[in-house]
Amino acid sequence: MQQLYVEKKRTISSEDLLDLVSVAKSIPGTMIANVAMLYGYRVQGLLGGLVCMIGMCMPPMLILMIISFFYNSFRNNYWVNAAMMGMQAAVVPIIANAAKNLIKGSAKYPPCVLVIIVSLALYLFTEIHPALLVVMGVCSGLLIGGYYERKGENAHGAA
Repeated sequence: MQQLYVEKKRTISSEDLLDLVSVAKSIPGTMIANVAMLYGYRVQGLLGGLVCMIGMCMPPMLILMIISFFYNSFRNNYWVNAAMMGMQAAVVPIIANAAKNLIKGSAKYPPCVLVIIVSLALYLFTEIHPALLVVMGVCSGLLIGGYYERKGENAHGAA
C-alpha cells in the first residue's frame, strides 16, 4: 500500500496511511481488511470501503481454499517446499523496509526518535507491560506534538 498509494499514485500521504494502520490495528478484525475498508471509505464512502475490503480479502481466501483442498498433494511437493523456503528469505527485507517506513512516519519531530529508542529498550530489557508502553508513547507524542505546535514549527524544524 505504501508503494502503490503513497509513492506511485499519491492518493494518500505516508502520515495518513500510518494513521489508517494505527486505527485498523485497534479495531476488531484482520488489520489488512480494516486498512482496506478505512482507505476505501476515505476515498469513496461506505460502498468504496466495502469494495476495497472484499477486493483485498477475496483473492487470498480463494487461494487458501484451493491450497486447503489440495493440501496433501502440496505438502510433500519439492517445488512447493522450495518456494516456501524462498518466501521465508524474502520476509526479512520486507519487514525491515516496513519498519523503516513506520519509524520515518512516526518520528515526525526529533525527540520522537528518542521515545522510540527508549520504548524499545524498555520493552526488550524490562518487564514493563506493552500496554503501558503504548500509553507512555501516546502521552509523549501528545506532549512533543503540543510543544512543537506551540513553537509554530513544522515537522522538520522550520518555522
